[in-house]
Amino acid sequence: MIDEIIIYDLNIDLPDLGRKAVSLGNFDGVHLGHQKLMKNNLEISEKYNLDPAVLLFKENTKLKLQDEKAYLTSLDDKIEILASLGIKTFCLIDFDEKFMNLSPKRFIADIISEKLNASYVICGEDYRFGKNAKGSVETLKKYECNYNYKTSVVEFEKENEDEKISSNTIRDLVRNGEINDANRLLGRNYRIKGVVVSGYKRGRTMNFPTANLKTSFNYLLPRDGVYLSKVNIDDKSYFGLTNVGSNPTFENENRKSETHILDFDQDIYGKEISIEFLEFFRDDFKFDSKEDLVEQMNKDKAMAYDHIEKIGKDFTNI
Repeated sequence: MIDEIIIYDLNIDLPDLGRKAVSLGNFDGVHLGHQKLMKNNLEISEKYNLDPAVLLFKENTKLKLQDEKAYLTSLDDKIEILASLGIKTFCLIDFDEKFMNLSPKRFIADIISEKLNASYVICGEDYRFGKNAKGSVETLKKYECNYNYKTSVVEFEKENEDEKISSNTIRDLVRNGEINDANRLLGRNYRIKGVVVSGYKRGRTMNFPTANLKTSFNYLLPRDGVYLSKVNIDDKSYFGLTNVGSNPTFENENRKSETHILDFDQDIYGKEISIEFLEFFRDDFKFDSKEDLVEQMNKDKAMAYDHIEKIGKDFTNI
Protein backbone atom coordinates (compact mmCIF):
# COMPACT_ATOMS: atom_id res chain seq x y z
CA MET A 1 0.00 0.00 0.00
CA ILE A 2 2.76 2.46 0.93
CA ASP A 3 4.37 2.04 -2.51
CA GLU A 4 1.22 3.30 -4.26
CA ILE A 5 1.02 6.69 -2.55
CA ILE A 6 2.09 10.10 -3.84
CA ILE A 7 3.63 12.71 -1.54
CA TYR A 8 3.79 16.40 -2.48
CA ASP A 9 5.80 19.00 -0.60
CA LEU A 10 3.69 22.11 -1.11
CA ASN A 11 6.62 24.33 -0.10
CA ILE A 12 8.79 22.98 -2.92
CA ASP A 13 6.83 21.07 -5.54
CA LEU A 14 4.69 22.63 -8.25
CA PRO A 15 0.93 22.42 -7.63
CA ASP A 16 -0.58 19.04 -8.51
CA LEU A 17 -3.09 19.46 -11.32
CA GLY A 18 -5.07 16.35 -10.44
CA ARG A 19 -8.52 17.09 -9.03
CA LYS A 20 -8.71 15.99 -5.42
CA ALA A 21 -10.96 15.46 -2.44
CA VAL A 22 -8.82 16.75 0.44
CA SER A 23 -9.28 15.92 4.12
CA LEU A 24 -8.39 18.81 6.43
CA GLY A 25 -7.32 18.47 10.06
CA ASN A 26 -4.44 17.63 12.39
CA PHE A 27 -5.25 13.91 12.71
CA ASP A 28 -3.06 13.06 15.71
CA GLY A 29 -3.75 9.39 16.40
CA VAL A 30 -5.89 8.90 13.27
CA HIS A 31 -8.65 7.71 15.60
CA LEU A 32 -12.15 6.44 14.80
CA GLY A 33 -13.44 9.97 14.24
CA HIS A 34 -10.67 10.68 11.74
CA GLN A 35 -11.33 7.34 10.07
CA LYS A 36 -14.99 8.29 9.64
CA LEU A 37 -13.85 11.45 7.89
CA MET A 38 -11.52 9.47 5.60
CA LYS A 39 -14.36 7.10 4.72
CA ASN A 40 -16.40 10.10 3.62
CA ASN A 41 -13.44 11.25 1.52
CA LEU A 42 -13.19 7.89 -0.23
CA GLU A 43 -16.93 7.83 -0.96
CA ILE A 44 -16.79 11.32 -2.49
CA SER A 45 -13.63 10.48 -4.44
CA GLU A 46 -15.20 7.39 -5.95
CA LYS A 47 -18.46 9.18 -6.79
CA TYR A 48 -16.81 12.13 -8.55
CA ASN A 49 -13.65 10.42 -9.84
CA LEU A 50 -11.29 12.44 -7.60
CA ASP A 51 -7.99 11.55 -5.96
CA PRO A 52 -8.44 10.92 -2.20
CA ALA A 53 -5.94 13.22 -0.50
CA VAL A 54 -5.06 14.76 2.85
CA LEU A 55 -3.27 17.95 3.88
CA LEU A 56 -0.72 17.29 6.63
CA PHE A 57 1.62 19.61 8.48
CA LYS A 58 5.26 18.65 8.61
CA GLU A 59 5.24 19.72 12.24
CA ASN A 60 2.40 19.24 14.69
CA THR A 61 0.62 22.60 14.98
CA LYS A 62 0.19 22.28 18.74
CA LEU A 63 3.94 22.05 19.13
CA LYS A 64 4.13 25.68 18.04
CA LEU A 65 0.85 26.99 19.41
CA GLN A 66 0.54 25.26 22.77
CA ASP A 67 3.99 23.79 23.46
CA GLU A 68 2.42 20.35 23.93
CA LYS A 69 5.39 18.26 22.93
CA ALA A 70 4.24 14.63 23.06
CA TYR A 71 1.91 13.10 20.50
CA LEU A 72 0.23 9.85 19.50
CA THR A 73 1.51 9.72 15.92
CA SER A 74 4.44 11.04 13.93
CA LEU A 75 4.03 12.30 10.37
CA ASP A 76 5.29 8.93 9.08
CA ASP A 77 2.76 7.13 11.29
CA LYS A 78 -0.07 9.25 9.94
CA ILE A 79 0.92 8.56 6.35
CA GLU A 80 1.21 4.82 7.00
CA ILE A 81 -2.16 4.57 8.74
CA LEU A 82 -3.99 6.82 6.28
CA ALA A 83 -2.53 4.92 3.33
CA SER A 84 -3.84 1.69 4.83
CA LEU A 85 -7.31 3.31 4.87
CA GLY A 86 -7.11 4.12 1.16
CA ILE A 87 -5.78 7.69 1.03
CA LYS A 88 -3.47 7.94 -1.99
CA THR A 89 -2.14 11.51 -2.06
CA PHE A 90 -0.40 13.32 0.80
CA CYS A 91 0.18 17.06 0.59
CA LEU A 92 2.71 18.31 3.16
CA ILE A 93 3.21 21.91 4.22
CA ASP A 94 5.31 23.79 6.78
CA PHE A 95 3.44 25.26 9.72
CA ASP A 96 5.59 28.39 9.65
CA GLU A 97 5.02 32.10 10.27
CA LYS A 98 3.87 32.67 6.71
CA PHE A 99 1.28 29.91 6.96
CA MET A 100 0.11 30.96 10.43
CA ASN A 101 -0.48 34.51 9.21
CA LEU A 102 -2.70 33.53 6.28
CA SER A 103 -6.19 34.94 6.60
CA PRO A 104 -8.99 32.37 6.18
CA LYS A 105 -9.70 33.71 2.67
CA ARG A 106 -6.02 33.55 1.69
CA PHE A 107 -5.83 29.99 3.03
CA ILE A 108 -8.70 29.06 0.75
CA ALA A 109 -7.27 30.92 -2.26
CA ASP A 110 -3.58 30.00 -1.87
CA ILE A 111 -3.75 26.53 -0.33
CA ILE A 112 -7.11 24.91 -1.09
CA SER A 113 -7.51 26.34 -4.58
CA GLU A 114 -4.03 27.02 -5.95
CA LYS A 115 -1.79 24.43 -4.27
CA LEU A 116 -4.26 21.63 -3.59
CA ASN A 117 -6.51 22.10 -6.62
CA ALA A 118 -9.32 20.71 -4.49
CA SER A 119 -12.76 19.91 -5.88
CA TYR A 120 -13.95 18.84 -2.43
CA VAL A 121 -12.71 19.54 1.08
CA ILE A 122 -13.72 17.24 3.93
CA CYS A 123 -13.47 18.28 7.56
CA GLY A 124 -15.01 17.85 11.00
CA GLU A 125 -17.65 20.10 12.52
CA ASP A 126 -15.11 21.97 14.65
CA TYR A 127 -12.43 22.52 11.99
CA ARG A 128 -10.70 25.89 12.33
CA PHE A 129 -8.11 27.50 10.06
CA GLY A 130 -6.43 30.77 9.14
CA LYS A 131 -4.82 33.39 11.34
CA ASN A 132 -6.00 33.13 14.95
CA ALA A 133 -8.19 30.19 13.83
CA LYS A 134 -10.85 32.60 12.58
CA GLY A 135 -11.92 30.35 9.70
CA SER A 136 -14.64 27.74 10.21
CA VAL A 137 -16.81 25.38 8.18
CA GLU A 138 -19.11 28.35 7.50
CA THR A 139 -16.14 30.20 5.97
CA LEU A 140 -15.35 27.23 3.74
CA LYS A 141 -18.93 27.11 2.50
CA LYS A 142 -19.04 30.88 1.95
CA TYR A 143 -16.27 30.79 -0.66
CA GLU A 144 -17.21 27.59 -2.49
CA CYS A 145 -18.47 29.34 -5.61
CA ASN A 146 -15.52 31.75 -5.73
CA TYR A 147 -12.96 28.96 -5.81
CA ASN A 148 -14.89 26.09 -7.41
CA TYR A 149 -14.94 23.51 -4.63
CA LYS A 150 -17.52 21.94 -2.32
CA THR A 151 -17.39 21.27 1.40
CA SER A 152 -18.37 18.08 3.17
CA VAL A 153 -18.69 18.41 6.95
CA VAL A 154 -18.52 15.12 8.82
CA GLU A 155 -20.36 14.80 12.12
CA PHE A 156 -18.38 13.83 15.20
CA GLU A 157 -17.90 10.16 15.93
CA LYS A 158 -19.14 9.85 19.50
CA GLU A 159 -18.17 7.52 22.30
CA ASN A 160 -21.59 8.13 23.81
CA GLU A 161 -24.37 10.71 23.48
CA ASP A 162 -22.34 13.43 25.18
CA GLU A 163 -18.70 12.79 24.32
CA LYS A 164 -17.07 13.02 20.92
CA ILE A 165 -13.96 10.97 20.22
CA SER A 166 -10.98 13.32 20.22
CA SER A 167 -7.19 13.19 20.21
CA ASN A 168 -7.17 15.06 23.54
CA THR A 169 -9.34 12.38 25.14
CA ILE A 170 -7.11 9.60 23.85
CA ARG A 171 -3.95 11.37 25.00
CA ASP A 172 -5.45 11.62 28.49
CA LEU A 173 -6.31 7.92 28.45
CA VAL A 174 -2.75 7.00 27.43
CA ARG A 175 -1.29 9.27 30.14
CA ASN A 176 -3.47 7.51 32.70
CA GLY A 177 -2.53 4.01 31.51
CA GLU A 178 -6.09 3.31 30.33
CA ILE A 179 -4.78 1.48 27.30
CA ASN A 180 -7.84 -0.64 26.58
CA ASP A 181 -10.02 2.46 26.26
CA ALA A 182 -7.38 4.31 24.23
CA ASN A 183 -7.04 1.38 21.83
CA ARG A 184 -10.81 1.15 21.44
CA LEU A 185 -11.08 4.81 20.41
CA LEU A 186 -8.04 4.55 18.14
CA GLY A 187 -9.45 1.48 16.42
CA ARG A 188 -6.06 -0.22 16.86
CA ASN A 189 -3.34 -0.63 19.48
CA TYR A 190 -1.41 2.41 20.63
CA ARG A 191 2.08 2.10 19.14
CA ILE A 192 5.48 3.69 19.50
CA LYS A 193 8.51 3.16 17.26
CA GLY A 194 12.24 3.43 17.68
CA VAL A 195 15.66 1.81 17.63
CA VAL A 196 16.92 -0.73 20.17
CA VAL A 197 19.87 0.74 22.06
CA SER A 198 22.17 -0.53 24.77
CA GLY A 199 21.04 0.05 28.36
CA TYR A 200 22.47 -0.84 31.76
CA LYS A 201 21.97 -4.57 30.96
CA ARG A 202 20.70 -5.28 34.47
CA GLY A 203 17.82 -7.31 33.09
CA ARG A 204 20.22 -9.79 31.55
CA THR A 205 21.81 -10.46 34.95
CA MET A 206 18.33 -11.27 36.30
CA ASN A 207 17.44 -13.54 33.36
CA PHE A 208 15.09 -10.86 32.03
CA PRO A 209 16.94 -9.21 29.12
CA THR A 210 15.18 -6.13 27.80
CA ALA A 211 15.12 -4.16 24.56
CA ASN A 212 15.63 -0.49 25.41
CA LEU A 213 13.82 1.71 22.91
CA LYS A 214 15.15 5.04 21.72
CA THR A 215 12.00 6.45 20.14
CA SER A 216 12.17 7.96 16.66
CA PHE A 217 9.61 10.63 17.61
CA ASN A 218 8.47 12.36 20.77
CA TYR A 219 5.69 9.87 21.44
CA LEU A 220 3.45 10.24 24.44
CA LEU A 221 4.55 7.50 26.84
CA PRO A 222 1.80 5.81 28.85
CA ARG A 223 1.61 6.05 32.62
CA ASP A 224 4.56 4.45 34.43
CA GLY A 225 4.03 0.73 34.84
CA VAL A 226 4.20 -2.71 33.27
CA TYR A 227 2.17 -3.56 30.16
CA LEU A 228 1.50 -6.62 28.08
CA SER A 229 2.70 -5.60 24.63
CA LYS A 230 3.08 -6.72 21.05
CA VAL A 231 6.60 -6.30 19.65
CA ASN A 232 7.09 -6.01 15.89
CA ILE A 233 10.55 -6.90 14.56
CA ASP A 234 11.41 -7.51 10.89
CA ASP A 235 7.77 -8.18 9.91
CA LYS A 236 7.37 -10.68 12.75
CA SER A 237 5.45 -10.18 15.98
CA TYR A 238 6.08 -11.35 19.54
CA PHE A 239 4.47 -10.82 22.91
CA GLY A 240 6.37 -8.83 25.47
CA LEU A 241 6.33 -7.17 28.88
CA THR A 242 7.00 -3.47 28.48
CA ASN A 243 8.05 -1.35 31.43
CA VAL A 244 7.56 2.40 31.22
CA GLY A 245 9.28 4.40 33.94
CA SER A 246 12.57 5.36 35.52
CA ASN A 247 13.63 2.08 37.22
CA PRO A 248 12.95 3.35 40.78
CA THR A 249 14.55 0.24 42.34
CA PHE A 250 17.89 1.30 40.84
CA GLU A 251 17.24 5.04 41.20
CA ASN A 252 17.56 5.95 37.53
CA GLU A 253 16.09 9.31 36.56
CA ASN A 254 14.94 9.38 32.93
CA ARG A 255 11.62 7.89 31.89
CA LYS A 256 12.01 5.28 29.20
CA SER A 257 10.48 2.21 27.64
CA GLU A 258 12.13 -1.22 27.88
CA THR A 259 10.63 -4.52 26.84
CA HIS A 260 11.28 -8.12 27.81
CA ILE A 261 10.31 -10.06 24.68
CA LEU A 262 8.78 -13.42 25.56
CA ASP A 263 10.27 -16.57 24.05
CA PHE A 264 12.87 -14.57 22.17
CA ASP A 265 16.67 -14.68 22.20
CA GLN A 266 18.17 -12.68 19.35
CA ASP A 267 20.56 -9.76 19.11
CA ILE A 268 18.45 -6.82 17.93
CA TYR A 269 20.67 -3.88 18.90
CA GLY A 270 20.34 -1.18 16.25
CA LYS A 271 17.14 -2.60 14.80
CA GLU A 272 14.02 -0.51 14.29
CA ILE A 273 11.08 -2.03 16.13
CA SER A 274 7.63 -0.98 17.26
CA ILE A 275 5.83 -1.61 20.53
CA GLU A 276 2.04 -1.89 20.76
CA PHE A 277 0.50 -1.56 24.22
CA LEU A 278 -2.18 -4.20 24.88
CA GLU A 279 -2.93 -4.29 28.61
CA PHE A 280 -1.89 -2.43 31.75
CA PHE A 281 -0.66 -4.88 34.40
CA ARG A 282 0.64 -2.87 37.35
CA ASP A 283 2.28 0.34 38.51
CA ASP A 284 6.02 0.87 38.48
CA PHE A 285 7.30 0.99 42.03
CA LYS A 286 10.50 0.64 44.03
CA PHE A 287 11.37 -2.80 45.42
CA ASP A 288 13.39 -3.36 48.58
CA SER A 289 15.83 -5.67 46.82
CA LYS A 290 16.76 -7.09 43.44
CA GLU A 291 15.38 -10.45 44.60
CA ASP A 292 11.96 -8.90 45.28
CA LEU A 293 12.02 -7.34 41.81
CA VAL A 294 12.84 -10.68 40.16
CA GLU A 295 10.00 -12.34 42.09
CA GLN A 296 7.56 -9.71 40.83
CA MET A 297 8.84 -9.98 37.25
CA ASN A 298 8.21 -13.73 37.35
CA LYS A 299 4.65 -12.99 38.49
CA ASP A 300 4.31 -10.49 35.61
CA LYS A 301 5.54 -13.13 33.19
CA ALA A 302 3.05 -15.70 34.52
CA MET A 303 0.27 -13.12 34.17
CA ALA A 304 1.37 -12.42 30.60
CA TYR A 305 1.18 -16.08 29.63
CA ASP A 306 -2.24 -16.29 31.29
CA HIS A 307 -3.48 -13.37 29.16
CA ILE A 308 -1.93 -14.82 26.04
CA GLU A 309 -3.75 -18.08 26.70
CA LYS A 310 -7.04 -16.17 26.91
CA ILE A 311 -6.60 -14.03 23.81
CA GLY A 312 -4.78 -16.66 21.75
CA LYS A 313 -1.54 -16.39 19.85
CA ASP A 314 -3.04 -15.17 16.56
CA PHE A 315 -1.75 -11.61 16.20
CA THR A 316 -4.23 -10.77 13.43
CA ASN A 317 -6.89 -10.29 16.10
CA ILE A 318 -4.77 -8.22 18.49
